Amino acid sequence: MGGPSGQKNKSHKAGRRAGPSARENARRGKEVGAGARPNPKGSSHDGKLQRHLAAKQNRDAKRQELLERKRRVAAPVVVAVLPLSEAVDVARFWNGLRHACEHGSSSSTSAGAGAGSSSNEMELELLASAAPLAPITVHVAAKGRVRLTLLPPPVPRGDPLAVADLGRCAEQLLLLLPGAEGAAGVDAAGAAAMAVLRAMGMPAVVPCVVGAGAAAGAAAMKERSAAKKRAEKALQPHLAGENRLHHADTPADLAALARHLAEHPPSAPPLWRQQRPGVMVERLEFEAGAAGPGPSSSAAAAGGTGTLVVYGYVRSAGLSANQLVTVPGAGDFKILAIHGPADPNAAPAGRAVPAHVAEKAMEVEAAAEGGGGGGAGPVVAAPNPEEADQLVRENVPAPGEEEQTWPTEEDMEAAAAERRTRKRRVPEGTSEYQAAWILDDEDYGTDDEDEDEDEDGEDDPYGMQEDAKEGAAGGGGAGGRGRGRGAAAMDDGDEAPELEPIGDDDDDAATDAGDAAMLLDEEDDAEGGAGGGYAAALAAARAAKAAARRGAEGEADQLDFPDEVDVPLETPARVRFQKYRGLKSMRTSPWDPKESLPADYGRVFAFENFKRAHKRAKETAARATDDTDPCGVSPGTYVAIRIADVPAAAAERLAAHVAAAAAGGAVPLTVFGLMQHEAKMSVVNFAIRKAAGYAAPLANKEALLLVTGLRSFTARPVLSTDDPGADKHRMEKFLHTGQHVVASVYAPVMYPPLPLLAFKLPEGAAAAGGGGGAQLAAVGSLRSCDPDRVNLKRIMLTGTPVRVSRRRATVRFMFHNPEDVRWFKPVELFTKYGRRGRIAEPLGTHGTMKCMFDSPLQQRDTVCMPLYKRVFPKWPADLSFAER
Repeated sequence: MGGPSGQKNKSHKAGRRAGPSARENARRGKEVGAGARPNPKGSSHDGKLQRHLAAKQNRDAKRQELLERKRRVAAPVVVAVLPLSEAVDVARFWNGLRHACEHGSSSSTSAGAGAGSSSNEMELELLASAAPLAPITVHVAAKGRVRLTLLPPPVPRGDPLAVADLGRCAEQLLLLLPGAEGAAGVDAAGAAAMAVLRAMGMPAVVPCVVGAGAAAGAAAMKERSAAKKRAEKALQPHLAGENRLHHADTPADLAALARHLAEHPPSAPPLWRQQRPGVMVERLEFEAGAAGPGPSSSAAAAGGTGTLVVYGYVRSAGLSANQLVTVPGAGDFKILAIHGPADPNAAPAGRAVPAHVAEKAMEVEAAAEGGGGGGAGPVVAAPNPEEADQLVRENVPAPGEEEQTWPTEEDMEAAAAERRTRKRRVPEGTSEYQAAWILDDEDYGTDDEDEDEDEDGEDDPYGMQEDAKEGAAGGGGAGGRGRGRGAAAMDDGDEAPELEPIGDDDDDAATDAGDAAMLLDEEDDAEGGAGGGYAAALAAARAAKAAARRGAEGEADQLDFPDEVDVPLETPARVRFQKYRGLKSMRTSPWDPKESLPADYGRVFAFENFKRAHKRAKETAARATDDTDPCGVSPGTYVAIRIADVPAAAAERLAAHVAAAAAGGAVPLTVFGLMQHEAKMSVVNFAIRKAAGYAAPLANKEALLLVTGLRSFTARPVLSTDDPGADKHRMEKFLHTGQHVVASVYAPVMYPPLPLLAFKLPEGAAAAGGGGGAQLAAVGSLRSCDPDRVNLKRIMLTGTPVRVSRRRATVRFMFHNPEDVRWFKPVELFTKYGRRGRIAEPLGTHGTMKCMFDSPLQQRDTVCMPLYKRVFPKWPADLSFAER
């Protein structure tokens, strides 16, 4: 108890200054302890309100951005029409859709009740013969601001190059399928067109059923439903995903289709089109002799150059006057200026349009009248000489840059470090200067070196040193070159690793006796007629090999007998294959990508960091789209681009094409703005595969018309294996079905993603540079721009084992003289049944050799020696890269 009263007081609590460190902080005047704790309920409530407020602000910002985008004077939506069958009445559909867009549903208000009335039929019949199928821009009556540019089908419909041009410019695609029972939903030409569009990047698609019937009643509705199901089934193999099909027979159907096109704008185009501005050429002018400043294009013709003026809307991205442009059929050029003419497709006077649209149109018209720009209008953007991209196609190396006449400081330091870390045997008391003149053991191949290397156990993977000693003593043909680079000899005390016992009765004595007998036979042949017997035996062996290959020619021959070649009898192999070398391993053996480059490699450009260059190019292109580039125009603007130094002959061809497109006989051209460095030459690699339905052989370095999103040009690509993570790639002689390979060509720099379509042209069309009768042979996409990619051509020298004893074999018909055997002695051998070996020594005078293998050899096996050399693409003859 605590005293007489029993009271016990509570002990004193020191509180915040209980410890010595707290008292010290209080003495120094520092704040001790934490402040007042916030109310958890209040803080969470405030955070929730802030999150709601931030979400509301984000919604308002997005809504405002969408309204500004809608209020902006947008370019007309390019809607292309593509029938997938000959059974489709394109003229009826074309005129009916045009009438529905221009007049809306006023003429078809009662079409839902009397869809089969004779008045509607008569109206459609009149419309079917009203206007030709030519590109036209219409204003949708239901939506005052929406404009559609309707493009007719390409002529001819089965031309894949015209379909590729359609894929470059179309923003929305109307696929027409027949609705009549028994008609082919998608014919061969339609399937080929869909394959081309899938490879180019499919735009927004609206499938339509045409010809399903326009009569009223339950039977007619049943027939329309059945036609729709047939069309869905026919379209499914060619178009992935679920797609809503529209009927396009009655005026009500066409009015609903026009309303759908107006209310549902197309989704974003393919990514390769979003990165670059495109201008679909609606009109074209040429001013002869008006050359602009700066270097001329490499495509300049001898007939003179001039200024080309193209009119059209800027689409997908903003166009900067500092960019280069590529004109299909002409080449790459610089921009002199960008003008702002009056929009020829502005809303009619009686049409109600927003006030800001009318103000914008009035400003443009006033500027065009008083700006002094003539028909092209005033200048709205001009290039900055300091920031404009230069038109440089080839690199011009300085003389002597490719030669190293004196070692650099880094080379001297590396050599000194190697000398310091290298162990050498020198007499006692020798200085470093004197030791530099003493040859290493490896330079002349002494026995001491062999002993040191044998201690590591890496020079003889097969345990064949004893056999090598015997062969050197008997044949005397190892040679200084073969001994220095091949397997070294072992001491008598070293033993080869034991292998599994062999279940035959052959011994080395019998093999040696057989070799001696064969040498006598060769000597008799040589005495009888300078190797006439050997030549007959060689001819018989090659005839047997040809009989085995009978029926396997071309592509099939490469599958069964890959890369096999025969050494010519009249030319030594060391001369015929002097550019080839052997590789211990295709995966791990080194190959310097800068070694023995052709002279054409001095004319190309290489990136230090390709991804970083692509990122900077996209940032530069985005400034014109965001209206932050003073030299750019925003998307949706109608412009006239003055292009400098265009050859007169190319301008004449372009004018003829634009005139044909205006009449509906061709697909309109699209001029694309190039990103940074996209006009400079490099080695471009495409990942490709064989197109479905193409069964003809596609050989390496075969002339193909390569069509990308930007250019079309003829090239002979080098095909190589697509090995991810590898630094060396084997050349393929054929592109097999289902195989993915990489095609390497000399071409201007391109940034991914970018599609590739390879067309096989007929012989006459390929020679003339035309595209008639082109057939889609391969499809793919851009992989990289890398001149350091190492593509190796492999050849396989084969020999026949004539005598086999366990791991020893006598091989003939690979070489024809002992000097070739000694030359190729360091190269490793392998057999078709998986054995690995080496050449021990030559036998006789006709290229017979003794070989050793890591395991017993079968008599029916074939001995192979792989050799490799690097291959390069062929330099193009035309550097304009604008063939069509």
